[in-house]
Amino acid sequence: MKKTRFLIAGLMLGLGVAHAGEIRHSGAGHVFNPTWSPDGRWLAFEINDYEGTNDLYVVEMMSGAAKASPTKAQLPGARSSFSSGGSMAGAAVWHPQGALIFEGSNAGGTTRLFLLSPGTQGASELISTAQIKGDLSWPSISPDGRRVAFVSDVSGSGDIHVWDRGTNTVTRMLTSPFSEMAPSFHGDGQKMAYSRKNRGGEDLFVLEGTSARPWVGGNGDQSRPVYAGQTMLFFSNERGEDQWDIAATTAVGSKKVIARNVRLPLRAQPNVSPDGQWVVYGVSDPEQSHKIFLTKIDGSRTIRINSGKVAAGEPSMVSAGGQTYLAFTALPNAGADWRQLHVLDITNQLP
Repeated sequence: MKKTRFLIAGLMLGLGVAHAGEIRHSGAGHVFNPTWSPDGRWLAFEINDYEGTNDLYVVEMMSGAAKASPTKAQLPGARSSFSSGGSMAGAAVWHPQGALIFEGSNAGGTTRLFLLSPGTQGASELISTAQIKGDLSWPSISPDGRRVAFVSDVSGSGDIHVWDRGTNTVTRMLTSPFSEMAPSFHGDGQKMAYSRKNRGGEDLFVLEGTSARPWVGGNGDQSRPVYAGQTMLFFSNERGEDQWDIAATTAVGSKKVIARNVRLPLRAQPNVSPDGQWVVYGVSDPEQSHKIFLTKIDGSRTIRINSGKVAAGEPSMVSAGGQTYLAFTALPNAGADWRQLHVLDITNQLP
């Protein structure tokens, strides 16, 4: 397949150094995957110590700063809120009503989905093993908050299921011999995009009801789709295994690369601005890694924000109280042991 060329038409804005505030915490490890609540009041993030433990923290925010110390999500059965001994908690998504749904497992256990109310530490299991057994992953919430899509290995491969909150039932949406991942609801709530492992790579599909439709394929992986209005954004490494781009598609088979050589987040999808007009990302180029980039989803314009940090990435945007905030992870300029979490007010740097 002919490789997609990268083209940014329009204006590139170089902005001055922004001053990011660090969100301090008690964890030891690299910070990953900051995720704002829809109202901007809470910020969730992960800390991975690279020794088998991945923890989920939540902090209350006000005017871009932490109101108190972040608290760590406590899984049922863990020994304490400070030492969970090889547990995993992450891949968090926010419910429209403010709760947090995430993947979690205690040491050696299966991965299940959990529900956490901000301001508390104790999480509860969202879906019981009586409803569906096995490992559950990749939660995605419908726009109305009624349904949660996820992937289960109970059938031996990764198949998409949906839990309906109103009826408390789990429905298997499709069956295939391949592994499905990363379901993402469209804004209309009637269809969802997802990726499927297929002959060594990943292709994108769209599910409407129980009918799966091939959408975008190609060399390598087309992965982690997310909708911005009628446009689907996703990561693609079609140019090479370690060369990741952000691409956009609006019709079956169409694909346009709008950002090249991006820093791939650990698990997150491309981050879309609250107004649905921009995709936000860091880049892998060391000479540009102190910047966070915002590109219009049609590829027509890019803004560069100088974070003043090193290896900035995994950005997440939110609008709250008339301001726009950017959370991201980065290394300090010198003497860095771990990636840390930072927040910028970028209100005056947007068009």
